[in-house]
Amino acid sequence: MEEARLREVWSVHAFAQHYRLDRMEESRLKMLLGPYAEMRDLLATQRRTSSGW
Repeated sequence: MEEARLREVWSVHAFAQHYRLDRMEESRLKMLLGPYAEMRDLLATQRRTSSGW
């Protein structure tokens, strides 16, 4: 079941909103992956930043 979720195709914009990424990170992901990508690719490609927590 988890593998199926990771293979879901998401809009990069929706992913950026869901994970509260800034515009620069959203743009970077769009340049690398295009406007849509599998969740596993988005999670693997996003930069890890400290959230301040």
